Amino acid sequence: MGLIALFQTNVPMVTILWCLGQLGYNMMLAPFVACMSDRVPDANRGTISGFYGAGIAVGQTLGNYVGAYLVKQGNSGLTAGWIIALCVFGLIGIVTVLIWPREQSSKDSVSRKTSAHDILASFIPPVGKGVGDFYYALSGRTLMMAGYWMVNTYVLYITTDYIFAGQPGAEKRGASLIASMSVIQLIVTLISALLAGPVTDKIHMRKTPVALAACLFAIGILMPLLIRKPLGMYLFALIAGFGYGVYNAIDQALNVDVLPNPDQAGKDLGILNLANTLSTVLGSLFTSAIIGGFKAATHSGVHTPMAAYPVVFIVAIVFVLVAAFLIKRIKRVK
Repeated sequence: MGLIALFQTNVPMVTILWCLGQLGYNMMLAPFVACMSDRVPDANRGTISGFYGAGIAVGQTLGNYVGAYLVKQGNSGLTAGWIIALCVFGLIGIVTVLIWPREQSSKDSVSRKTSAHDILASFIPPVGKGVGDFYYALSGRTLMMAGYWMVNTYVLYITTDYIFAGQPGAEKRGASLIASMSVIQLIVTLISALLAGPVTDKIHMRKTPVALAACLFAIGILMPLLIRKPLGMYLFALIAGFGYGVYNAIDQALNVDVLPNPDQAGKDLGILNLANTLSTVLGSLFTSAIIGGFKAATHSGVHTPMAAYPVVFIVAIVFVLVAAFLIKRIKRVK
């Protein structure tokens, strides 16, 4: 992340460095998530998942808020953003190790030799009877997050090229709108995430609240499609933010519940974690393909035709609703 500050105009280097950053991020995230299966009893899993979801939601929202402020500062602000990323990622690993609950020593544990075959086998997704729920959860999260990234990755362009299209100072007005949206999202996602986890533990349900949260997120995406004004984006922040907070709070607990073999939780949760990376790629590909198609059709050059974004919203809504349908197909969890 920090090196991108030195190569901001070099697209190949930015691409390589971004991929390296994603490699490090996912190496950190996969074992972090696996700890929920190892350490948290099922009766409390929703509550702990709620704190996990709140952390993600608050972090992403604060990132949008800080990013919106830095955009207003021009090139110096963008450089500062990458330096902040360097500091945050550099410190968080150290902080996590310092406060992480200590595990018992493994010196007295039964050990066995690990062969190349064992290592290769650890990359094989679960197969056999009873793995359907696992793949419904994997597909559902992939499509849900693809819909999420289709909108949120391009929110600056949505505000400048859609909400404030053709208006003077569109970029700065868009950045200000994103900052206000971030405050709304921060409040609603934090409240919904912290409430949803304990509630699902009480009612012993995971699947239905996750599916309903996805539907709520789809309704939020519908708002800027129906209302091409700042109000539409504020409603998106409010409704989609609440749905996303609930979704993130419960989905990780749901993922743990559908694991086919608890003894291989780390491996299987690592595969489920692919949904995070794959969804980012899918969301970016679909949105950029739609925008690129409209640009080519209208010969608009560097400016994105305003008509492209309603199509983006519709495709994102379809992704999210299909995700809700797939999650409802899970049989082993209420």
